[in-house]
Amino acid sequence: MTGAGSASADPNFTFSVDRNGKNFSIEVYNNHVRAGFADWNADPDNSISPPIPGDALEVRDILGDGWGIEAEAAVQSNATGYRKATTRGHSAYYNSGWKTGNIAEGTPIVVNVCAVKGDKAQCGSAYGLA
Repeated sequence: MTGAGSASADPNFTFSVDRNGKNFSIEVYNNHVRAGFADWNADPDNSISPPIPGDALEVRDILGDGWGIEAEAAVQSNATGYRKATTRGHSAYYNSGWKTGNIAEGTPIVVNVCAVKGDKAQCGSAYGLA
């Protein structure tokens, strides 16, 4: 069997959610290879250094496939609490850092994450709480 190899294969992005209480990660896979993450942290975690803020979103691009990771979080009822994190313009491995702000405790949120390249995007989402 011959083939073009994975470098020229069309990307097929899939998404998987890993939850820990109100915190979760949306894992992004490119043809079954982990490409990155969008992380939602609902409550501050001061037990580690540096501390992780609450109501915070970050993305990480860990695969040098030419695609970036971009995520948006907002409360489900309107655009309040909106934040965006992206790795656009950076090579893998890149971490966007935490994008944060206060959202009322227990507010439903939605996080949309996309693998992005130019004007192309393949996306997934997950719901959670602030």
